Amino acid sequence: MGKYTHLSITDRRRLHIYLEMKLSIADIAHKLSKHRSTIYRELSRNQEEDTYSHGIAQEKTEESAQQKRPTKLERDGVIRDYVIKSLKKGWSPEQISGRMKHKKLSFYACHETIYQFIYKSKTKDLYHYLAYRKPKRRRHFARIKQPCRYGKIRLITQRPQDITTRKRFGHWEGDTIEFKGTKEKVVTTLVERKSRMVYLIKNNGKHSHGVIGKIKKKFESLPEKMFKTITFDQGSEFAAYRDLEHQHQHKVYYCETHSPWQKGSNENMNGRLRRYLP
Repeated sequence: MGKYTHLSITDRRRLHIYLEMKLSIADIAHKLSKHRSTIYRELSRNQEEDTYSHGIAQEKTEESAQQKRPTKLERDGVIRDYVIKSLKKGWSPEQISGRMKHKKLSFYACHETIYQFIYKSKTKDLYHYLAYRKPKRRRHFARIKQPCRYGKIRLITQRPQDITTRKRFGHWEGDTIEFKGTKEKVVTTLVERKSRMVYLIKNNGKHSHGVIGKIKKKFESLPEKMFKTITFDQGSEFAAYRDLEHQHQHKVYYCETHSPWQKGSNENMNGRLRRYLP
């Protein structure tokens, strides 16, 4: 335990939990079988505003490691040219990576590798081809969790864990998109987590019963097994969840406050749609 060793992502997750449990550094070091100096060093390097997040810590560690050696796209000109050409077509890194796998090409790069290449590129202009065109990647900082306005039992943290695996069909994510020039008319976007199937529903307003009513009508036209759960953010347009659950076995869940990334499939789809919808 006196020898310095790097923390793994599992170690960082456990460290995050132990800190939330208010354990002392000595107790944490003992539980992780690490020296206390390792824990102090980790917190000194990776705390953000006195808050420790295992995700941010792991990301910073990986970024530091990547800076010391060339990435796959920097080493392989064939993959690099394919990625740049695809970005210029308007494809997202997820689409590019998925296309490589679907076409069974002789080369492959995951979407995270592509994102890292974009933001570390010497030209510094590849991010202009992304949906949001942000010059820097936004980190998910830890926030003080607020209570769910629709009840704790409906939080995404209470959702069955097997839904996150995307192995079963029938679990959806939903959101609404507003457009420039009007805040009255919105489009509801529904994304099925396993297949990524998408439905768009036009609404003349954001009144909850109207928005939920159209979602209910859409799902009633589908086989029962195609709709089991749906996850929204905590926007007021999704307050009428009882209209969806009434007389059905469907279950509605909500993301934690300020955490739209918890329904990432829907957020990614919204970003792509904004490139083509007015």
